[in-house]
Amino acid sequence: MFAHLPSLNGLRVFEAAARHLSFKLAAKELELTPTAVSHQIRNLESQLDIQLFIRHTRAVELTAAGQTLFDTSRQVLRQIDQTLTSLGVGDDTEIHISAPHGFAALWLAQRLPYFQRRYPEVRVSVSQSDTPDIQGGHVAIIQADKAEDATLSEHFGIYASPAYLSRKHAQQTLMHVRRHSDVTQINWETWQRDYGKFKEAQLVEFDREDQLVQACLAGQGLALTSSLLVASLVEKGWLKPCLPEKTLPGLGYSIRLPQETRNKRQIQQFIGWLDEQTGTEAAQ
Repeated sequence: MFAHLPSLNGLRVFEAAARHLSFKLAAKELELTPTAVSHQIRNLESQLDIQLFIRHTRAVELTAAGQTLFDTSRQVLRQIDQTLTSLGVGDDTEIHISAPHGFAALWLAQRLPYFQRRYPEVRVSVSQSDTPDIQGGHVAIIQADKAEDATLSEHFGIYASPAYLSRKHAQQTLMHVRRHSDVTQINWETWQRDYGKFKEAQLVEFDREDQLVQACLAGQGLALTSSLLVASLVEKGWLKPCLPEKTLPGLGYSIRLPQETRNKRQIQQFIGWLDEQTGTEAAQ
C-alpha cells in the first residue's frame, strides 16, 4: 500500500511551484533557493517517471499530468493541514495579513502595536496589495462590495494640515485619488456636484490613498479622503476635518478568512481585536 507515493516535502514544493507557476515565487514562499526548488521538482519527476512542467526561458507551465497531480495534491495537503490544525499541531502563533496599500499604511500600521502589546506571543506579517487575497495567507482585508457588508465603515470628507489651513491661498489645491473602479467614483467632481464648486482651485491626483495623505500632511492641499484611514491622524491633531457636515458615503472594508485557518487561536484573537476597533471607529 502507498508504494508509489513520493515524499510529502516533494509534494509540498511541487504544490507551491504549480500554484505560482514560478519556481522563484515558490522558493520565496518556502524560504528555499530557486535551484533547490528546481532540484526537488526534477527528483519528483524522476521518481514518478512523469513530466510535470514544461519549462520555458522565463516561465513554466503545467503538463496535463502536472495539472492532475496539482489538483489532487493541493486538496490532500489542505486536508492534512486542516487535520493537524484541529489537533493543535503546528499552531505557530503567526498571522499573515494582506491589505490594500492605503489601509495597511494608514490604518493597520497605526493600530497593530496595540494588538501586539496585548498578544506579544503572536507574530504578525503584513503584505500590501491593491488586490489582496487569502491564497497562502491567513487574513485578507478588502474593499467591501457594498457599505452594508463592511466590517469597518467609512465616509469621505475634506481634510487638511493645520499648516495649510493657517495660510492664505489665491486658489485652493484640491487633492484626491485617481480611481479606476466604476464602483467607487469618489472624487472632487462628485463632491462639488453635491456641495458646490470652489471658485479658484487646482486639482492634483494621486494613485494611492497613502500618497494622498502624505501630501496632505505636508501641507500641499485639501484632501478628499476616507475618514477611517485618517482617524488616528485627526486624533493626534496632524490633520483637521474641513466642512465635516459635508461628506460622501464610502464602501468600507471587509475581512476574508480561509476555511482551514479561521479557527486558529491567533486568528480568533485578531478578529476579536478587530471587532473592538470597529466599535472604536463607530464611536468617533
